[in-house]
Amino acid sequence: MFLVLDTNEYLFALGSRRAPSSVELLEKIAANPERFEIRICRSILNEIRENSIPQRFRELWNFLNLLGITLDEDWDVPFEIVAKYEALGLKQGDAFVAGYTEYVGAQCLITENRKDFLAHPGWFPFKVLNAETFLKQFI
Repeated sequence: MFLVLDTNEYLFALGSRRAPSSVELLEKIAANPERFEIRICRSILNEIRENSIPQRFRELWNFLNLLGITLDEDWDVPFEIVAKYEALGLKQGDAFVAGYTEYVGAQCLITENRKDFLAHPGWFPFKVLNAETFLKQFI
């Protein structure tokens, strides 16, 4: 299954306020690379870096390298896709994450963002789930 994880999943898995479901999510992805493929873009990586200590960011970098995940550049995402989500009312950063998820063809966006993503699953051509729900449905 092809996934995009929102910034908050990485921060809740590696940050000082760890959420058990986010920790388990990364563990399950790492244990099943043949089953789960993740993509990450520069803006998500930068946001993680800005909101984590260097040691935690290094853990994430090692996780990404272990799985052979390459970084996608933000400029590859067509403006029109992002604008579509801004027109629906998403903030620019959230609209970009939605546009990126659609652009790379991910089947699911995993996020804890209830207000902008989880409350509007019909807006997206991909599933939108939080870590706990994803684990229950797919693990």
